[in-house]
Amino acid sequence: MTEPDSPVTTLPLRRSKPRKPVLGMVLSILAGSLLGACSGQVPPPSAAPASEETPNASIEYANWETTEPGAYDDYNLRANLLQRGHKVYLKYCVGCHGEYGDGAGVAAVRLITKPRDFTQGIYKFRSTDSGSLPLEQDLYRTITRGLSRVSMPAFPLMPENEKLAVIEYIKTFYPRWEEEKDDRRIVAIPQPPEDLVDDHRQLRGRVVYLQMGCSSCHGFDGRGAGATRTEYTDSWGNPQKPFDFTRGSLKGGNAPEDIYRTFHTGLRSIMPSFGGDTLAAVTADGLAAVTANIEAMEAAELEGVLEDFPADGNSVFGEMGESQRQELAERNSWDLVSYILALRTPTTTAAAVLGVEKSRG
Repeated sequence: MTEPDSPVTTLPLRRSKPRKPVLGMVLSILAGSLLGACSGQVPPPSAAPASEETPNASIEYANWETTEPGAYDDYNLRANLLQRGHKVYLKYCVGCHGEYGDGAGVAAVRLITKPRDFTQGIYKFRSTDSGSLPLEQDLYRTITRGLSRVSMPAFPLMPENEKLAVIEYIKTFYPRWEEEKDDRRIVAIPQPPEDLVDDHRQLRGRVVYLQMGCSSCHGFDGRGAGATRTEYTDSWGNPQKPFDFTRGSLKGGNAPEDIYRTFHTGLRSIMPSFGGDTLAAVTADGLAAVTANIEAMEAAELEGVLEDFPADGNSVFGEMGESQRQELAERNSWDLVSYILALRTPTTTAAAVLGVEKSRG
């Protein structure tokens, strides 16, 4: 039996077998108690054994600095989002776009169409004007759909939270994104008309196609015939060729709204944008200058729709109000979409790649 004034301390009994860390603590306390008894000193209160209610009270934790609930929520959410985005980028994107987002991934050297350099802030596929950064929705669309005819695959099954995270991470490669994002100007895309396949609208679209100078790159037939500019380079010095409208999928999308958007936003660094006033400037007297290289039968067909256009430039910019020009530009835009769709046929990608001849329909 221990004397009341004895320095030896008894330990409370536990109902369950202690785990290894607790056993080590118990042995340490016993050793300290025995040493204290031998030296005649009583252990300080902090070395006292834990009670049954608070068995870990004697463990010293690191001095963590914490914040009040709700503090710095935005910062923490943003940091977590970027960390997740970095992991997604390393999993799916780094091989082509590179560790630093400069398009210099290990696979880039083998690709004909080079990966996008995110550090320049230059994007082709946008719903904003030619000088603006894209919207986050534009990046989301590209990730989900991919880009036809190049090595950018589609990721339709990527979880939504991963898409949003990697978009935020990609934005960090361009240091002026936050500074310039408020300057973005969205190009509105109206509802397509129901008569896009109408023959009369397609003929008007042919007039717009010729007067807008589309044939100088894409040819009089949409597949390159008679084109005067067949090769050029983009902003990174990579060679590019105009698209053959008669085969293959359009990179920006094949829907009427996608084609309309491409005309108005352009493909930055390789294709100019066509604004409202430009698309409104299609006139009857301008057709003669572009019909010299087309067949007489087609020229006669086109003359049948000239009455739908203003007579000359003065009729457009001298007599029309701004709202009238906007209506005319929208009509001409859909006419051009109608004509582009008329050049295309429902063929498989394999047939397009193999060069199978197709009849218009």
